[in-house]
Amino acid sequence: MEQRIEREWKSVVCPIEKERTPVVCEWDTILEGGRILKRTLRQIDCFHRKLTEFGGSDCTWSCEGGIRKGEI
Repeated sequence: MEQRIEREWKSVVCPIEKERTPVVCEWDTILEGGRILKRTLRQIDCFHRKLTEFGGSDCTWSCEGGIRKGEI
């Protein structure tokens, strides 16, 4: 079995602001013979412009569940 960390860029519709936002997802992936056996979401970094501005509002990560299930 092989274990590795994978990163991918996604563009999701922010459930709070209702606009497209880029995110980077980091996954722990376990493979065997090139086939993915298990993929676990490790971290999400959101690049929503309001969250990166000084004094911006906090994100409640309401999109995390959808990303984890592969729905987004």
